[in-house]
Amino acid sequence: MTKIKGPGSERVDATDSLQAVIAEVDPKTEILHITGDVPTNDEWEALGQHFTGVRFLNVATGWDENWIDDKFPLNWPIELLIIADAISERISTPAIMEGRIKHLILFFTCGLRFEGPSVKELIKDAEVIFTIPRKKAPDAETQAEGALSEGAVSQAEENQPADSDSATKSAPESDVIKVTSYADRDITFSPDRGDAPPSEMKTLEILGNDALEMLTYIALAKFHLLTSLESLTLLSSHGNDLRHVPATLFPCFLPALDELKHFKLTLGSDVHAKILDVILGNKPYLHMILPPNIETLRFRGPVSMTSHMDTLAAAFADDAAFLPRLKRISLLLDLPEKASEHPKEASLEQLRAAHAACKRVLDAAAGRGVVVEAFKEPWVEEHEGLFRAVDNRWAVLDDIARK
Repeated sequence: MTKIKGPGSERVDATDSLQAVIAEVDPKTEILHITGDVPTNDEWEALGQHFTGVRFLNVATGWDENWIDDKFPLNWPIELLIIADAISERISTPAIMEGRIKHLILFFTCGLRFEGPSVKELIKDAEVIFTIPRKKAPDAETQAEGALSEGAVSQAEENQPADSDSATKSAPESDVIKVTSYADRDITFSPDRGDAPPSEMKTLEILGNDALEMLTYIALAKFHLLTSLESLTLLSSHGNDLRHVPATLFPCFLPALDELKHFKLTLGSDVHAKILDVILGNKPYLHMILPPNIETLRFRGPVSMTSHMDTLAAAFADDAAFLPRLKRISLLLDLPEKASEHPKEASLEQLRAAHAACKRVLDAAAGRGVVVEAFKEPWVEEHEGLFRAVDNRWAVLDDIARK
């Protein structure tokens, strides 16, 4: 594996420096890990000219968390691409937008978009809402003047309307970011790819932050990329998901992924509540949104989904058309309910009830010949501080249930 560290904030003559560094590296390197700042377009071009056979690429975008891909190398036969930490930018490279990469992982990215203008284009003509004046610490000569002006400042504050924003307050999020509403827009998720080439992307993993939201952005822009998937992993347990797109969209397009064989979904209590809120009658919804032809199902959710499990168990027991191809299942409800009396860790009583409910589902699935397996989260082992490990009390409850 070749690891290249970006230049950080010092980018003067960075391309020349990069060329000097990579000149010593085997052009046939297959595994490339880029850290520091994401390469500029010139640097991408230099990398693409030197390396000819990169198959596994990991790009950690660094402190600035931006993403640049206009000159992303298209000659690399990439099988796995990991993009880590990039935020709020438009993906434009054909390597991704045309589904040329077999396995794509978006790791703790946030707000990535797959259509529309770039961030630079968005802010080019942006209107300044208001500015916050920079305040300097008073020196000896200005302290007296500052003291004399305190009365004037107090008077100004008294005269200020109660509903106005003072200069020291942060702008409300609604004033800074205007979100396009989809309520008055007709949306169709069509597998028709038009003139685009067939997608070769078979595996997609979106881990952390707004995972469901980014999947929705892909569905809105390039739904045909999702219809070719065979494996999909979504990890959304951090509470900041589904803020800018309606929660109604995810349950609409997910069941249309007919080619999907392996599905792993983790929902935190906040995200579960948002989806539940848009389901008619706040009814159990998991059995309704699952892709119909999956062979492997791994699901992890909050203890607040305990009451939903009986409906899922009944679907396995009574409906032969429900997930007819399923061969393996893992089910775990150990995440805390943030709106409960135990927001940081589920109580033992909550876990016991959740475990019993899951067992009823797993027993019903096993009755159809489905293999029951323990839920595992391999990303926790490498990134313990970012992902919540499986509650170790769950394994104890497993042991008790087997006795």
